[in-house]
Amino acid sequence: MMKFMRKAHNYLGLILFVQIGLWFLSGFVMAWLPIDEVRGNHLRNKVTTSWHSATVPPSDILSNHSNAAVLSFTHRLNKVGNTKLDSNHTTPVYRVVDNDAIYRYSALTGEPLPPLQESNIREAAMQQYAGSGDIVDATLLDASPLEVKNLPAPLWRVSFNDELNTQFYVDPNTGSVLRVRTDTWRLFDFMWMLHIMDYKDRSNFNTPWLIVFSGSAFLFTLTGVALLYQRFKPKRKKR
Repeated sequence: MMKFMRKAHNYLGLILFVQIGLWFLSGFVMAWLPIDEVRGNHLRNKVTTSWHSATVPPSDILSNHSNAAVLSFTHRLNKVGNTKLDSNHTTPVYRVVDNDAIYRYSALTGEPLPPLQESNIREAAMQQYAGSGDIVDATLLDASPLEVKNLPAPLWRVSFNDELNTQFYVDPNTGSVLRVRTDTWRLFDFMWMLHIMDYKDRSNFNTPWLIVFSGSAFLFTLTGVALLYQRFKPKRKKR
């Protein structure tokens, strides 16, 4: 029995040593990276909105939609020049999701908000940017890329030429920054992919690879404990 344990332990070690090393490495890197920097909070100016000026109640907006419609609150940036952003430079906005379609209404007038032009998107992104770079590209995307796959398209991707290759993903109707992506986030995401062994979507924590390797790692541990006990167990004294 112990001979079988020893062989199983050795073969499992040969199979698992690379993945176990990747688990330790990815876990260390993810724990080492500050989560606020991963999310890009330090590169994004906080925007506040005053809802005291709203004159249209949410019920009036929802009356134009189905019973399954979901309403949330956001804002739209107005042109403010080089001054500091505050609630006086934003318009409160109702965001409604109804049958996979997204609608945005001004909370001041109840009117639907048309998409912003590229020049407006660039101004809004620059106002919310707290870094030291400049905008090098603004692209309207018809499909969401992998790094923001949960965001509905269309949306704007605004790229900056800073040292972190920062990209803002911006709502086309409000100018609000929905996500911030940097090289720090991309490193974290790569390590997360290695950790959960989902090499496609990087979001499935129940992949067959992870289940098989986790089970094998558990067996590797059990056989190691058995071998350790066999080696150091107390010996009975002979009469």
